[in-house]
Amino acid sequence: MQKLWKNSKITLHFFAKCYFFDVFIAFYRAFIYLCTQKNQYNNITDMKKLFLTAACALFAAGLNAQTTYLEYCNAGDLCFSKEDYKGAIENYIKALELDTEKSDYTTAMQLGSCYEQIEEWQKAGDAFKDSYMRGNYDAGVINNMRRCYETAGCTDCLKTAYNEIATAHPEQEFAMAKRLYNIYNKEQDNFNCLKSLETMLRDPELTEENRLKYLKNAASFALKMDSTDIAENYYEKVLEIVPNDADIHKALGIGLYNQIGNIDKNAQAAYSAKQKAGTATRHDYSMMLTATKRATLKYGPKAVEHLKIANQTMKDPEITKIIAKLQNNIAAYSNR
Repeated sequence: MQKLWKNSKITLHFFAKCYFFDVFIAFYRAFIYLCTQKNQYNNITDMKKLFLTAACALFAAGLNAQTTYLEYCNAGDLCFSKEDYKGAIENYIKALELDTEKSDYTTAMQLGSCYEQIEEWQKAGDAFKDSYMRGNYDAGVINNMRRCYETAGCTDCLKTAYNEIATAHPEQEFAMAKRLYNIYNKEQDNFNCLKSLETMLRDPELTEENRLKYLKNAASFALKMDSTDIAENYYEKVLEIVPNDADIHKALGIGLYNQIGNIDKNAQAAYSAKQKAGTATRHDYSMMLTATKRATLKYGPKAVEHLKIANQTMKDPEITKIIAKLQNNIAAYSNR
């Protein structure tokens, strides 16, 4: 009996690995029962016959499971053709549960269409996303997903879907970043707009025209976040492509000029708060002046340089005034 059990371990392990767990359990229970009947089943030949019978049962169960999957698909299609969308949904869900390879994007797409018909928009969006994740890269599917999520008022679902698609399918990373950028731009989410643009700029197939546009936009969003150094870096990349663009020189010069103003304003506000609290000291006053001085000497000369280049074309009197103001401040702080 011990030998019988030892020789059967591998076979039992194999059966346990099968997907047809119910059949395995039935076989296993029968096996345990037979092992207890020493008088009737005590030779290996009989047990080999039993294993063979069980293997055939498992194979038949496999065929039956495949048939069940197809039956669910066909039943769903039949319900769909009769406009029984809830019945179709029930069958399509069961079919997709049996699609262990996650490759049946057609059924997932049909499921999305059913949810559309009964106006369950978020579930429709989920189903179209599932179809895309299963390999349906048709543009219509992802547009359907977007439309359904937007109709459901679930922008967060759409952003999550785009991120999941980009993660699961790296070749779609740049396309999804562009779609995310459009959402964040409408929401005026400067941080995530810049983040999306950084991804879009890594696209090796990016045209020179789009690269220039994305660099300009990235610089603009960086300025809106007071990230002047980042903005300057992007503008410098723009100027490598169009070195004599007066608009870019003006945008960079004004951006640097405004940064000096922002630093000065924040320093004064911090000092004023301490004055009101009665805690201001000479050191605090000195720190306020130092912050403005450092900002002026760091950003001022570059601002003047770019504004002068811009004004060679623009001849703008306001730019002339800013240049003069910057030059006076730079000279004053340089002599201290």
